[in-house]
Amino acid sequence: MKCMKSTLLNSVIALLFVVIGVSCDSEPAGVSLKESLDKGVKELNAAVDKIKTSADFQLLSQNDESAATGMAKAPAFSEWYFMPNDTVMITLDKVVGIYDYSWQRVKTNNPYYRFFTKTGESEYMIVRLPVQKVRHPAAMFWHQKADTALTNNFEAKVTDYYVFRNRKAGNEYRLTSDFSIDNAQIGSLTELSSRNKVNGYNASSVYTLASGYTVSRTENSGDTAVSAYAISEGDKILYEEKMTSVRLTDKKIRYREKTYSLTVGNVKIVRNLKPESMDSAQVYLNGVLQTNSKVEIIVIQPDSLNQCLTHATRDLKITLDDGTSTTLKTLMNETIDGIQQIFRSVQQARFTTDIIDRIAWNIYSRKK
Repeated sequence: MKCMKSTLLNSVIALLFVVIGVSCDSEPAGVSLKESLDKGVKELNAAVDKIKTSADFQLLSQNDESAATGMAKAPAFSEWYFMPNDTVMITLDKVVGIYDYSWQRVKTNNPYYRFFTKTGESEYMIVRLPVQKVRHPAAMFWHQKADTALTNNFEAKVTDYYVFRNRKAGNEYRLTSDFSIDNAQIGSLTELSSRNKVNGYNASSVYTLASGYTVSRTENSGDTAVSAYAISEGDKILYEEKMTSVRLTDKKIRYREKTYSLTVGNVKIVRNLKPESMDSAQVYLNGVLQTNSKVEIIVIQPDSLNQCLTHATRDLKITLDDGTSTTLKTLMNETIDGIQQIFRSVQQARFTTDIIDRIAWNIYSRKK
């Protein structure tokens, strides 16, 4: 009997801890929509500042003109843009190994210097180079006297790699890589893309930083086009904007928006398409519809095909439960600019993937 009472008591205590835990994770009862929205914006603003100023994000998302100049001097640059008549397919098993940055001249018909040499075996593709060359890519393919003092302390560990190219069938690209400096993890990147006549264009990028933040972008252009942008910390979504659009036969208007949602912290705004027109957007707080609040979509650039807050082509005017109104652009202020900067960097980032692609192409072309 004592054993049964003890078991029952332990169960009650355990249940109590669960309830307390849930209560701690959610906002206290009675928190207004405005208070919750202000809190979500404050958390998002702090995250945006940390992300865009962090050394790891700046390194992985490098997209300045010097990076492009450096890449233009890479060996086999023209081969990537020349589509041969036969099919090109490069899989991870064809390019595995450890490749170190060096200044060894390769005597071939190619007038370039090859700066990466295979130094070991691995089940993955591991690329090592000085972090100084990553920060200043324009100098990567130029030998300087001071380079002899550099060490290959930046590492890209590619755990998944796939390239398929064919004139008729289209192309597909897949890359997953972890990054580290002096053996300390700084983040990871997953890139997926495909393009063909049937399904159009599909692309997604996911940056996971060592700080715990994740930045993701998804876009495609099929009959139902999907676009999504998200910033999260662990499992918590700090910002997410999603929209789907359907293709129209009217040549002047390629797509019509079908669904739209914007999440900032615990506040979610949703707008759905009805056969005759778009419903006015609805506001949810912790999943509960706020019947005394409403949202008006403000179009800033009517000619833009990508109507969203992330690209500053639209704004949202929110009438709060206390009757006052504000726009997200006013409420978020400089945070919007920071979000735009982050996703612009993610979309245009080419440095790290270009380095890996150049090495993979050289290995593939030599083995053919």
